[in-house]
Amino acid sequence: MKNENLFQSLFLINFATSLGFGIADAFFSTYLFSLGGRGILLGLPLLLFSLSKIVFGPPMGACVDRFGPRTAVTLSLSLYLLVSIGYLLSSSLVLITLLRVVQGGACAMFRPVMLSLVGATSSNKGEGCATGTFDISFYLAIGIGPLLGGALHDWCGFYGIFSCLALLCLFALTVALRRIPRNAVAGPSRKPAAAVALPDALEAARHGAMGGLLVFIFGRGCGISLLAGFLPLLLNGRLGLTGTQTGVVLASSTVVISSLLRPVGRLSDRLPRKGLVLLGGVSVSLLYFLIPVAQGFHQVLMLGGGIGLCSVLSQPASTALLLEQGERHGTGLAVGIFNTALNLGFVVGPLLGGWLQNHFGLTAVFYAAGWIGLAAAALFAVCTMVREKRNCACSPA
Repeated sequence: MKNENLFQSLFLINFATSLGFGIADAFFSTYLFSLGGRGILLGLPLLLFSLSKIVFGPPMGACVDRFGPRTAVTLSLSLYLLVSIGYLLSSSLVLITLLRVVQGGACAMFRPVMLSLVGATSSNKGEGCATGTFDISFYLAIGIGPLLGGALHDWCGFYGIFSCLALLCLFALTVALRRIPRNAVAGPSRKPAAAVALPDALEAARHGAMGGLLVFIFGRGCGISLLAGFLPLLLNGRLGLTGTQTGVVLASSTVVISSLLRPVGRLSDRLPRKGLVLLGGVSVSLLYFLIPVAQGFHQVLMLGGGIGLCSVLSQPASTALLLEQGERHGTGLAVGIFNTALNLGFVVGPLLGGWLQNHFGLTAVFYAAGWIGLAAAALFAVCTMVREKRNCACSPA
């Protein structure tokens, strides 16, 4: 990598913030319930958080291109710290709902600036290894977060959880101020002062290769949210697994992904990235079809590990392709649009899954996840092939 010290700082910042919110988010619905949140007051903060990430994704990503990485990362981490202090000091459901909106906006800026800087630290054609290694910080944190959060909750309640969140956000902000240089240069930007406007986002989304990535990540978001929301119901209700067995199955995918991100990232720098995205997307979708027919703990554990293995094939490759698109549209804007599509999948998936479960049963949910994944992979292939044909037609003979 071109700047190892900067990369290590980014890894540490991402781990600290992911760990903090991994601790808090695991118990956030329980916290709302303890404050008297019922019905719409329980679901509204969770819904508005997702919607704010969708709405703020493109404009916040474009802000990264406009204001520069140091300003953007400082602003996003300052908002994170403000939100964590708000959670610590307030017990008003209205204020907490507003804080979730602010948290969504900060999240919409944080991921683009992190990936922009990671792209700048990677060597030419080394984006896959860099992004794969960087994403270990996220998966490691969300694996540890609920465990640490549970211990903090038992030891000193929600005060301990939100105190830990505030300290981790303060630590991340301190690292950013001390170790991200003022002259830090992010990934390529389309123009020095990229306009924070809807036409820019629409122009980028209509681009063939970018459109294919957006469709693919939307399908992946739907699949992840369907699996997270409905797999525990199958494991407990139909298969009768214990709580420990259910936890092991749910963690198996994350463990496999965390273990293989770096080597698969290196692989994506040597093999065709579009092929890896297709291979991973199709394989995961086919495994979804097998979930309803699995029998017993060992079979679903193997499926969980297999889903993690196939998912990791596409992750570094798709992120590297996204950074390539940043050279055309501006890295911040490209990542912002990408995250909007992902979060839209996170919202649509559970809504669709709930409707399917009510009308057709639990099995239909996993079949839908499989078909959505296959359709997204097919559209990704079509969009990229169309783009390649246009490039061939436009190139001089």
